[in-house]
Amino acid sequence: MSVAGVHNLPKLRLSPKKVISPQIHDFLRKQITETNLKPGTILSENSLSEHFNVSRQPVREALMRLSYEGLLSVLPQRGSIVEHICIKELYQTVFVRCAIEKECVRNFANLTDAEKKSHLETLNKVLNMQRNVVKDSKLKSEYLRLDDLFHKKLCSISGADMAWETVQGIKGQMDRIRFLSFDLRGHTDGITNEHQEIYDELANNNLDKAIELLHIHLHKILDTHKDIMRNFSDWFTPESIALVTGGADFEDDNTYVSVDEEDDI
Repeated sequence: MSVAGVHNLPKLRLSPKKVISPQIHDFLRKQITETNLKPGTILSENSLSEHFNVSRQPVREALMRLSYEGLLSVLPQRGSIVEHICIKELYQTVFVRCAIEKECVRNFANLTDAEKKSHLETLNKVLNMQRNVVKDSKLKSEYLRLDDLFHKKLCSISGADMAWETVQGIKGQMDRIRFLSFDLRGHTDGITNEHQEIYDELANNNLDKAIELLHIHLHKILDTHKDIMRNFSDWFTPESIALVTGGADFEDDNTYVSVDEEDDI
């Protein structure tokens, strides 16, 4: 384990017009999901409050929220430790996220023509931003932000803000894998093309096909995480490594059966 000193974190300019705790949460979540804070790193509440020049209360609230999201574990009298990636949680996240996003897109059939046009125009703007993203040192962070923005706009088809908020709150493990896999796959064009295909089917009112493509798109991370584990094994829990390397049988439909749980099925 290592302790994250103040010098390891970039500065954060807090807005006095916004609630402090969510700003700290978003900042720390970004540091974790963009792999700047490695698993096993201990975050000190006192050090963070000094770093942000705030009281301990908003820091404590931010750390608790991150623990609910599975990115931290709170250790009594020691601080909060950045969690390793859990593959079992990844599978659950993909299942829940897919269920939510597909149901959001399904609501497209209930929209007026004007509402459909508005959503399609917004999605098309995001696609153009993805194709024109600057390929510089910030490419990874910016492109994955646009990837999220596309899915956020898909969720907005539901008319329920809670849909994307729920997805965002559960996908921290997934986001770290997405970030780790980016350099290995170099797949900006591939992701954008898949988004384009989903958009095209929506634009042509082929709703079932759009939902099918979305399902395939969201499940692709389950085909890539094994390669990521081989390259970044120290980022994953020992149970995850055992699960992938021999502790489970993976089925064709992307479900899994743990050896320890077979008797319960």
